[in-house]
Amino acid sequence: MACWVASVHVAIDTLKQRSNVQQVALVGLRLGATLAAIAAAARTDVCGVVAIAPVVQGRLYLRELRILAETAAVGGDASADSNIGLESAGFLLTKEATETISALDLRTAKERPAANVLIVNRDDLPSQPHWENALTALDANVQTANWPGYKDMAIDPQRSVVPEFLINGVVNSLRTWCSDPGAPRLVVGGPVEGARQFVEQAFATASFHEKPVQIELGGSSLFGLLTTPAAGETSATAVLLLNSGSVHSIGPNRLWVRLARSWAARGMVVLRLDLSGIGDSLPRPGSGENVVYSAEAAHDIASAIRYLQDHLGATDCRLLGLCSGAYHGFKAAVNGVPVTSAVLINPLTFFWEIGKPLNDGIKDYEVVTQSSNYRRQLFSLEPWRKLLSGQLDMCYLFSYAKRRLAFLVRPGAEVMARWLRIPLKEDLARELDAAASTGVQHFVFAVGEPGIELLKNQGQRSLDRLVSRKRITVDYVPDADHTFTRLDARDRLVKVLDHLMFGAGVIA
Repeated sequence: MACWVASVHVAIDTLKQRSNVQQVALVGLRLGATLAAIAAAARTDVCGVVAIAPVVQGRLYLRELRILAETAAVGGDASADSNIGLESAGFLLTKEATETISALDLRTAKERPAANVLIVNRDDLPSQPHWENALTALDANVQTANWPGYKDMAIDPQRSVVPEFLINGVVNSLRTWCSDPGAPRLVVGGPVEGARQFVEQAFATASFHEKPVQIELGGSSLFGLLTTPAAGETSATAVLLLNSGSVHSIGPNRLWVRLARSWAARGMVVLRLDLSGIGDSLPRPGSGENVVYSAEAAHDIASAIRYLQDHLGATDCRLLGLCSGAYHGFKAAVNGVPVTSAVLINPLTFFWEIGKPLNDGIKDYEVVTQSSNYRRQLFSLEPWRKLLSGQLDMCYLFSYAKRRLAFLVRPGAEVMARWLRIPLKEDLARELDAAASTGVQHFVFAVGEPGIELLKNQGQRSLDRLVSRKRITVDYVPDADHTFTRLDARDRLVKVLDHLMFGAGVIA
């Protein structure tokens, strides 16, 4: 953990150098707030710390992570081998890190982190004043706030809500510190001098270079992180990695970072892109943030491919996406975006009404999932008891039954429609043909994913033929959840993806 604290020190020094300020304020969330407090206590140039839902006792935080790992466990043990560390929510803490965190207790600190400390409590748990009391004893000016926003911010990224009230409260507190005549000058907001030159600098290692890039769209721009082979090496092969839901450019469980750096070290150019309104890319004018299935995605992808071709000279452009990223990558291929191949991991749907909220109505993949659940519970007494007692949502059951019936009769209805030459609004078989004519479509599924049945049910007219011609491949990863949360599942996935990128054929 010492390297994390050291990173905070480097960030402070860099900010001071670039913005020509003498004092800074630190803002941290959860363990980040704890790191901010630790780093600030060792300096004299931090005039204030904002701690949002801080981790005060490390051992309690680790207990939270273990409970989270237990509830989310799929295929195997809930956490990593104790000799390695703790794996939770898709991230691994080494054994050394867990031991250091376990010993953390901000209540026993001997130095205050700064003259001003704002503690923003969680809005989903009762607050504890222990750290506040300890800071007061150290002669810090302590304020506490119970602003709403944390709970709705800390859920799945695609359903997360930006905590505007909390953010405004933090900014106002910073401005209050600035307005104190005796306080050092603070810069809140506004451009940082030399920021563009700093952004253009690359993070370089012996095997790859990495830098942020902007793709201009006319009126807005896309943010991405470009990873290239080491200095002096060029590549005609480029891979575009797309957002999974609303997860920003690190990818699910930081998988895109791992792939980008590994593949760049092996000679490829990799662009981790944030689509409009997701991550660090601003929404297009008139559009909202965190819209997973947006109308702009197709244009964003086409713009990113042109960037790779025009600015980097890539002649072999490939796509890779998971969940909604797989959907957008597939649609890009259907629409003729010039890619030689697309790797489509766990798509949950092949058709989506653009602009439709994620929680609106029953989706095709939910029909598949619920069918499996209902089959397992058919001979259980509990669902029948709920039915007879009126505890089941009958509207939902009727909606499900209607969608399930449509799902079952769909293949036959499609045959009849083609015989009568009636165009289909949703024709996956036709789209598979169109995508395969653009480039090879590699489908990769975790075993048991509902997308497997959707692909076979809706695309069967073309699927077998395209597989036999090697225009489509289908691979399966066992013992994995939808986003490959566990490290061992990601390792199995990476082997498949490496083979698809650098090997040939279908993995047995």
